[in-house]
Amino acid sequence: MKKSITKIIIATLIAATMTSSVFAAKAKKPKAKKILVAVGNAYKPYCYIDEKGKLAGYEYEVLSAIDELLPQYEFEYEPTQFTSLFSGLSQKKYDAIAQQIEYNPDRYERYEFTKETYTTFITYITVLKETQGINSLEDLSGKTAYISNGDNSLWYLEDFNKKHPGKEIKIETGNLSTDERMAGLKSHRWDFTVSTKRDVESRNKEYGDILKITGKPVQTSSTYFLFQKGNTELRDAFDGAIRELKKSGKLREISIAVIGGDYTESE
Repeated sequence: MKKSITKIIIATLIAATMTSSVFAAKAKKPKAKKILVAVGNAYKPYCYIDEKGKLAGYEYEVLSAIDELLPQYEFEYEPTQFTSLFSGLSQKKYDAIAQQIEYNPDRYERYEFTKETYTTFITYITVLKETQGINSLEDLSGKTAYISNGDNSLWYLEDFNKKHPGKEIKIETGNLSTDERMAGLKSHRWDFTVSTKRDVESRNKEYGDILKITGKPVQTSSTYFLFQKGNTELRDAFDGAIRELKKSGKLREISIAVIGGDYTESE
């Protein structure tokens, strides 16, 4: 009888010890940190709201793939206007932002950039097909461009004007939709804009074959994810994930499936 009682006590102690170990293991498992990522909401096919009211596009697909590789983080998304991305990051509302964001010195002073890029972004002067005699920015003196607020081309054109007094380009800015921008070009309200070749091809499919790129690239750059200044831990985690996506071929697959070609390293 004593032996039976002893066995029961021992078994109970073992079970209790195992249960405690399980709870201890669970307690030690790090909880995923929630990360709020702001993404543009009106730049198809990169980031937009689909017919079901959900965030879609290349940025979202790449971010989802990064999220899968970073179990220490749990991504949450907030679609917003392009200009709100930067103000929100400056105010520490967001942990990261995304919308085909290019480098410029002003941004670099304020935010952390990934070291790894994930899309090329080569831009050209974009005009109506009937337009003649424009091959460079020097040919655009006195002419008017439309550039979206916050677009890196705005910084570049303003810098051009500073360096070319007397030959300035007129710049109109705003937050117009693609329909409105196309209407402005067709009505000759603006003489040109600045776009990537792939965006021009996309617009021509949607609005008729009315646009062309002209001259050499205005800018040859790439795109980055941005973070709060000093948050190198999150930046480094993104960099590691992007490198893995490149190595596995997943980033290339996403680019081809969503954008229509491999624009991850070159064009």
